[in-house]
Amino acid sequence: MSEDRDSRRSVRPTPDARRLFVSAALTARASRLLGGRVAGDTEARDLPDLALRLSAGAGPLERAYRLRFEPFFPGVTAGPETVRGGSRLLLACTVFDEEGRPLGVAFTSLIPGRPPQVSVAPAGTSIPGEWSPPGSTP
Repeated sequence: MSEDRDSRRSVRPTPDARRLFVSAALTARASRLLGGRVAGDTEARDLPDLALRLSAGAGPLERAYRLRFEPFFPGVTAGPETVRGGSRLLLACTVFDEEGRPLGVAFTSLIPGRPPQVSVAPAGTSIPGEWSPPGSTP
């Protein structure tokens, strides 16, 4: 019986489960930092400044869940885009686990009037090489 208890303690979550958990934790943190949602009247040129605010929230998550982000969360971007009459900012960074293995790529979406959303795609998902840190794009 004690062997069963010991084996349960050593069970590690699957990569899919870890990615879902990290997605939820990053989304919740981003939502808290931005007051629940991106203000509906936020202009495209202001979205990179909001992204920079999110970087302040990554440190506690890195420590608590033994993660590392490269580049630092929320990552790099192509800059604000106009989509269906509105705007959005998409950012990406690679997430590594406590052993330095890639867990996935965190994509953060900031859209005026909506809550921030973070999804973690499987490891190996590419980030466009021409993307750069928020605020440094034209």
